[in-house]
This record gives sequence, C-alpha cells and structure tokens, in this order.
Amino acid sequence: MKDYEAWAEFGDTLRLPVDPANDFVATVPWEGAAFDASLPLIDIGPGSGVTTVALAQRYPDSEVIAVEPDWIMRSLLMLRIAEHTEVRERTTVMPESILDSWLPDQCGGALLFNVIYFLGEREREQFWARMAKVLAPGASVLMSRSYGAGDGAVARKLSKSATMGRHEYQRWFEAQPLEDGRVEITNTYVVLRDGEVVREEQTQVTPYGLSEDHVVDEIPVGQFGIEELDEEFLAIRRHPDIIR
Repeated sequence: MKDYEAWAEFGDTLRLPVDPANDFVATVPWEGAAFDASLPLIDIGPGSGVTTVALAQRYPDSEVIAVEPDWIMRSLLMLRIAEHTEVRERTTVMPESILDSWLPDQCGGALLFNVIYFLGEREREQFWARMAKVLAPGASVLMSRSYGAGDGAVARKLSKSATMGRHEYQRWFEAQPLEDGRVEITNTYVVLRDGEVVREEQTQVTPYGLSEDHVVDEIPVGQFGIEELDEEFLAIRRHPDIIR
C-alpha cells in the first residue's frame, strides 16, 4: 500500500473527532500570516482538504485555489469541499503540481504544509520563483516548520490512535536517513479488535533530509522576508520588487 492510499483510508479516522487543544489546524497563526483576503488564496498540497476548508472558513469572502496532484487525495478534497456550500462556491481545485498548475495573476497568500520537503533542489528553486511571480507584495507563504526529515533517525513510536466501532486504529512512525540525502519515513497502520491485531499496513515515503536552515537559506534574498511566527510556522513574505 502506498502512503497516500493509507492516509486516504486512515487519516480522518485518526484525526476525528477533533481535539481543539491538539488539532494542527487550530494552531495555524492566521493573524501572523496577514494574508490579503481581497486576492485569491492558495492551498498547496492540501491532501484531503482539512486545511482548504479551514482557510476558506477563516476568510469567508476570499477565493481559494487548492492545488492537489494526487487523484486519491484530490477525490477526498473535492468531497470535503462539496459538503460545504459556502466553500464550494468559491474554491477551485487544480490537479497539477504547484510548479505546473494554473494560478491567478496575483494572489494574497499561500499555505505550505510539508510539501517543500518532497521537492528536489531544482524544483524548490522553481517553486520560489513561482511564488515570487504570483504573490502580491506583502503576501506571505505560511510554511510549516521542519518536517523532521533533517533531524536524524527516529525510533518507532506511536504517533496517533483512535477508535471506530469495535476497532482501534494506531499509526506508528519511524525515520531513517538514507545515503542519498533523503530520509525513509515508515508509517505502520495497525488495526486492533478486542486488543488483538487484525490488520497491519506499512508504507514508506522518502522526503529530502533538509533541515529548516537549509530550506530557509534557499529562499531568494531580496524577494522574500522570513518571519518566525511561532514554534510551528514561518511566514515567508513577498517583498516589493526593487526598481532601479
């Protein structure tokens, strides 16, 4: 099973019902991001659409562009959007990668959760060039901080558990650096009934082993400013172009 297939099946089960104190959407520092809500806002790689709906509900008058290239996650994304009439009317879903997708000429901000760690060096350069082109001066990319891919090996640990009916669902996480600069992240999804394992699915993803400093150092100086909002997020804010 591929990781996105497992996440499509288990992701919402492990997240819901939402614990407001710990849910990742509840910690998004919207005010610090200071998006320009008069312009379209972009959600980059939103997966099943949790962040897309949160973005649209936070800015109820804004157009939203959700860019999700994986068809399974995009199906869940579109279903989640369709369930919210007020979100559906102003949200456009794009099936290409952020490097190839159509985007409005000017946008007022973008969400970027972990996607940067799955782009190669050349792709990361192209990404920031794309953001410099479409973001209005003062608009920001609200970027989640280090994915953990540059932090070395992580021993297997239980990261989440939840119940549905007779089943308990568990997600176990571990990480191992590879020689090519990537990190192999293994997620093991375990299903228990009456305390006994009745199913187990293991997946691997291999993001680049980039430290946060590495990612930040690649951001074009002069085009963006970097603001540390809190322990979980950075705002990469578009500077006005310098006219000589």
